[in-house]
Amino acid sequence: MPSDNLVVQNAWQQYTGGASLDVRHLSVEVASSWQRCHNLSVDPLNPECGCIDQARLKERLFQRQRLVKIVRPVMERLYNFVKHTGFQVVLSDETGFLLDVIGDPDVTSRTRQVELCPGGNWSEAARGTNAIGTAIFERKPVQVFAAEHYCQPNHFLVCSASPIFDADGQMVGVLDLSGDYHYSNVHTLGMVVAAVGAIENQLCLQRATEKLYNAYRYSNILLESMSDGMVSVDNRGVVTEINSKGASIFGVDPKLVRGRHITQLTTLHVPLLQILQDGVQYEDKELVCNQAGKKIRSSASLLRDESGTVIGAVATFREVSSKWKPLPRQCYLAPPRLSVDDIVGNGASMTELKARTRMAAASSSTVLIEGESGTGKELVAQAIHYNSQRCNGPFVAVNCAALPETLVESELFGYEDGSFTGAKKGGHAGKFETANGGTLFLDEIGDMPLCAQMKLLRVIQERKVTRIGATDDRDIDIRIIAATLKDLKQEVKAGRFRQDLYYRLNVLNLRIPPLRERLEDIPALAQSLALKIAAKMKVDAKGIDEGLLEKLKSYSWPGNVRELENAIERAINLAGDDPLLRAEYFELVSPDSESNPCSPIAPLRPLDEVEQAMIAKAITFHKGNIQRAAASLGISRNTLYRKIKEYGAADAVAFPCASELPGRPN
Repeated sequence: MPSDNLVVQNAWQQYTGGASLDVRHLSVEVASSWQRCHNLSVDPLNPECGCIDQARLKERLFQRQRLVKIVRPVMERLYNFVKHTGFQVVLSDETGFLLDVIGDPDVTSRTRQVELCPGGNWSEAARGTNAIGTAIFERKPVQVFAAEHYCQPNHFLVCSASPIFDADGQMVGVLDLSGDYHYSNVHTLGMVVAAVGAIENQLCLQRATEKLYNAYRYSNILLESMSDGMVSVDNRGVVTEINSKGASIFGVDPKLVRGRHITQLTTLHVPLLQILQDGVQYEDKELVCNQAGKKIRSSASLLRDESGTVIGAVATFREVSSKWKPLPRQCYLAPPRLSVDDIVGNGASMTELKARTRMAAASSSTVLIEGESGTGKELVAQAIHYNSQRCNGPFVAVNCAALPETLVESELFGYEDGSFTGAKKGGHAGKFETANGGTLFLDEIGDMPLCAQMKLLRVIQERKVTRIGATDDRDIDIRIIAATLKDLKQEVKAGRFRQDLYYRLNVLNLRIPPLRERLEDIPALAQSLALKIAAKMKVDAKGIDEGLLEKLKSYSWPGNVRELENAIERAINLAGDDPLLRAEYFELVSPDSESNPCSPIAPLRPLDEVEQAMIAKAITFHKGNIQRAAASLGISRNTLYRKIKEYGAADAVAFPCASELPGRPN
């Protein structure tokens, strides 16, 4: 080893003295590193040194505290093998910044002179060829012996280092064993590699533990967000989980129930233990859960592990009204839960609307929402429902204008088996029954036929519904929210809407202002819509140019929020990779919009002219890239080629690339 070191030292002197590099006695890693250090202008005689920045070291230790916490025990075990042998164990981050050192006092005092101590920088750019910096570059274990170090002050060292990779394959640090090269051992690098293997296993274990914990928290949140109660047991009948809703129904403390046998909780143990015994699951079954005769409707199924072995059972349940048998939950699809704060807008009119919405949510009275098409009437109705005491019940929306007159009654009130030709066998529950326990939202109530209006009035007054072809009434517990874009007072005068029904509906009245009356809300609304649409389209979020926001405020928006939403979605398609939505992507913004905000954006043009202009704009913006232009227009590349050929023959200026298309006529 000493004789080899003399040869290497001679090669070092020649190379640092200006001669060409002699690689005959150098490893590939060392030779490559010497060349990098020369190119980086590292001084081989006097590498940069300075005072250790304790503030920077403290900050780095805070940032890497999880790594240090895992590696420190491994460093201590490794040090026990090399104690009193002239070596020290070193940990650096992925940049070569030293975080921790363990060694004998006489060793650490000597290595501190070359800044091989916490706070030192041992990247190649700072300290030349060395095991830590070279291992970072090579991304593999490296040993650098004596004169192989590019900087002469480090020639007394032998260093063995191995990079540390996390569970994602990202380098997070380097473990190094350094000491006087006279005490070098052939097994040193192997010891470091084995120690790094233990560290990487610990990192993977930590990642798995974090994933399990996050999965547990996520499942817990899901359980607590359920509107139904839930209880699960193991194959012995011991309660393993119960959510807050379930604990509330049974009147127990969930913390005290877990770990106890199901027989101590409720008579629900009878069917749950039965399905554990015979494996027969049940769905939507009515049960009595306590001595007072309290009824619930429950569904239960077995829990199995990956091999199919039964490990327990789970049941969901909800309370039953004594006057009404609820329909299965799959009869309606609940929309996302909304709060009043989800309504975007802080202007005076929207602030008043939010206040009235909160008031309506706190009340149980019927609500009439008035507003133009596209203003968000259903959004307000959902906010009322999900902030009311009925938030755990269904929210059922019906568009009265979309129902054929002949089907309005059967859809709303339901029908019995055989009540008319084509009736579904077993009958059909109407929207009133489906919404029982929750809210029925009647959109476009002004378009409801007069014959249905009379029956609706009776339902509101008596809280009973009669199916077509039935003789008995069914009790219902619902709240009605109606909405209209029509002036119902004028509809009453014209004889198209019942006056008594109007008064029944118009207990609490909410008017949603059109977008042109709250232009100050457009910036916040546009930004919110851009984020929502980008997420729906699975593209990067787009910002909106400040100048464009001002122009958007100058337009009258006859289509209200729906028109703004469509315009933003169109602009996101046209923007392609541009992170900012600009005026050029909005067909609605005209040059004279500021002088006449309520004027139409542009005169109507033939459809083929508009299409031709849009295609030309997309091709120009994407600098002739047909694939990107087609994607931004929402069409296939072949379709775009075909349209370029069609329009390009008539306008070679707008479509300069048309001449390059195969098969273009001369």
